[in-house]
Amino acid sequence: MQDGISPASYIAPGVPRVRTLLVQLAARAAGGDAGDLDEAAYSAELLNLALGVHDAALGRQGGLRRRVARRLLGGAAHWLGGNHLTLRALEVAQHAPAPELVGEVLETLREISEGQILADELRRREPTLLDVKEYAEGHSGAVFAFCTRAGGRIAGAPRPVVSALGRYGRHMGVAWHAIEDLSAFWLGPEELLRELARATAAGRPVLPLIAAQAGDPELSALLDLALRRGDASRLSAVKDRVSAAGGLYAARKMALEETLAARRALRAVPPSPHRDGLDQIARSLLAGATRLSPERTSGG
Repeated sequence: MQDGISPASYIAPGVPRVRTLLVQLAARAAGGDAGDLDEAAYSAELLNLALGVHDAALGRQGGLRRRVARRLLGGAAHWLGGNHLTLRALEVAQHAPAPELVGEVLETLREISEGQILADELRRREPTLLDVKEYAEGHSGAVFAFCTRAGGRIAGAPRPVVSALGRYGRHMGVAWHAIEDLSAFWLGPEELLRELARATAAGRPVLPLIAAQAGDPELSALLDLALRRGDASRLSAVKDRVSAAGGLYAARKMALEETLAARRALRAVPPSPHRDGLDQIARSLLAGATRLSPERTSGG
């Protein structure tokens, strides 16, 4: 890759700089130069951080996670009310060389807000696989789409290219979500218990669990018991049943479908080494999803 950018260095789930890399590669793939990208990259990181803080605030009323999040937000209970991270993202975007970036931030906030409404609803009913995808689109999908669209905007790319980059980012965000959920089942019982407790508090539908519960009606009760008692020893049985009921396969399938859709979206972007870099990230996620096989993730 040119400019010293190595996509392979940023593909692991949980690496924050992947968003900066997406902004950089999208801008260069859209014909822009390497400068004037700081505001877009910083806005993306602020949006992602704000999303995580607001997810914490979705814990049940009076719960520890809600109390912690309310302290962080200075008493704010809603997505925009008092959330200085989102306001800062807007302030930063105002200084970007492309005035359209403010509109992109606002559109992303709207999508994230809709995702938070869904998350709150899912704390009161059983999610479906369609809910999982919609949730992912409004979380990592919205932030990743912002990164790639922002890069295209700053490069002054025509609307079809910006739209194609946005589709690429959204599909990549959904794939990222699926792989994060899949990777959780590689954790040890104690870590997995904490991850599932956090997901339950925030209303995040965990893809392997949602898919597996359709074929194993007793799985939900077993998981609820483990969470209520904080009993990590029961998680080995949960993992085995999730694998046997096809939950891990369903997560891999969504990751594969979304990475392939992301690669198809790039066909509308002019060929270049930087478009190849975006494609390489998608192919790396595809390989990662393939390595996370049900056989390797089953059991303790």
